[in-house]
Amino acid sequence: MKKVLMASSAIVGAAVLAASPAAAQELTLNAFQVFMASGGDADQENSGDEGGSDRGFAFSTNTEVHVKGEIMADNGITFGFRVEFEADSGEENNVDENSIYAQGSFGKLEFGNNDGAEDTFMVNGSNSGVDYGGVGNPTSNFLSSAFAGQARTSVDFANGVDSSDGTKITYTTPNFNGFSAGVSYAPDSSDGGDGNKFNRADDDGIHDHVGVGLGYDGEFNGVGIELGLVAAFGTADAEPEDDVYGIGGGVAISYAGFTFATGAVFDDADGNGGEGYAFDAGIGYATGPWSFSVNGIYSEDDDSDDELLAGSANVGYSVAPGVRVFLTGYIGEEDLGSGDDNEIVAVTSGLAVSF
Repeated sequence: MKKVLMASSAIVGAAVLAASPAAAQELTLNAFQVFMASGGDADQENSGDEGGSDRGFAFSTNTEVHVKGEIMADNGITFGFRVEFEADSGEENNVDENSIYAQGSFGKLEFGNNDGAEDTFMVNGSNSGVDYGGVGNPTSNFLSSAFAGQARTSVDFANGVDSSDGTKITYTTPNFNGFSAGVSYAPDSSDGGDGNKFNRADDDGIHDHVGVGLGYDGEFNGVGIELGLVAAFGTADAEPEDDVYGIGGGVAISYAGFTFATGAVFDDADGNGGEGYAFDAGIGYATGPWSFSVNGIYSEDDDSDDELLAGSANVGYSVAPGVRVFLTGYIGEEDLGSGDDNEIVAVTSGLAVSF
């Protein structure tokens, strides 16, 4: 790993030394806000109390401001930075992701708090076009507290196997006829960003986290194909077992406005979270200002014996460029290892504006 880091530093150092005075500079600002009204019914809260919540309807927002700057040197190497600010009222951490990068014929080197290769190369059912409040994106106000078990709600690594926004170095190769690959390294995935999610009781998190990904994106006779294969490895400080790992992958096929996507993941943190796996699939269709999607998921957490089987349907309409309304329905059932069941029904509607 030290050799990898030294090689990365050497590449960046050589790029900086070779760079002539900047030939082009650009600073861009993008932003979006989503207002959501969501409600539903669940047998149990995630607190474990019987009887569910005393409030089945609420409003929420999701707002971000993205700043990106780039300087292209005369030799063709682009240096840049990006910061994603969380702009919702009451946010404790106002920065989502932030990083600097160097990009050229050698590929892209990125440094900072950003998703690892195991996340950016992942393909799953959400690639069919899932909206807020749907399978793979249960981010509505009601669904954030409706789940009572440990089974995951999306096809992504869990239990610290996903480095999320931990501070890291990521290298992505150039695109070769549709193929690309990436690798990321985080000394401690609990550093920066959303890293605290990786902490365990009586330990300091996951160290020496490595994420890898291989992807393909191409088109044959009007048929688009996107493939992703990912893996992640790390070491937890807690006993009884130090190592954590995960593998996953998926495919998305698009044609004539339709997109079918599916994915699967498996990870093992043993005594630091146990084994878990998930499968999902979705189909989406877009025509003019309209978009539709139907998605489903099955997941299981082996330690707790919790299972989740859920599905969602979504319809969206673009009122104007950058302005969209949507409606999502969600239904699911958790079979809890304790012997209880948790039936979930939710509806989310929203207005999204982006620039």
